[in-house]
Amino acid sequence: MDSTMTGILAALGGSVIGATTPILSNFVLQRSVTQRELTNRELAQREELYSEFIRQGTLCYAKALSQNLQNVDEIVAMYALVNRIRLFASAEVLKAAEDFVKKLVQKFGENNMTIDEMKMVALEQHVDPLNDFALKCRHELRKVYAQTRW
Repeated sequence: MDSTMTGILAALGGSVIGATTPILSNFVLQRSVTQRELTNRELAQREELYSEFIRQGTLCYAKALSQNLQNVDEIVAMYALVNRIRLFASAEVLKAAEDFVKKLVQKFGENNMTIDEMKMVALEQHVDPLNDFALKCRHELRKVYAQTRW
């Protein structure tokens, strides 16, 4: 091979590398941006669903302490939320949600508490039936966030 051919091949090789580098870097960058957007959307959906479960669960639990079950819509709504959680949540979060709904149904079957009894129980012992669910949700959200490659 003569030096002219070597120079031509070197120039062509450099041109090919120079032309493909921006294409590859744009591909990698776009893939990273897309992955980040998907993860952010998934985290936002989970946060909203978990917050809705906590809000609805708190209202139902407070009602269960002071009233008998007169309308099954609240329990049905809780089961609907559990099934939405089942779509993408971890097994631990799902179990905590199911356990809470079981406690809720049991509370509706117990005797109603008066306002004074609720106040006394709240002051004596910090009763938070959704604590386990909330902690598992927080752990899961942090885990999803940490697994994401930024």
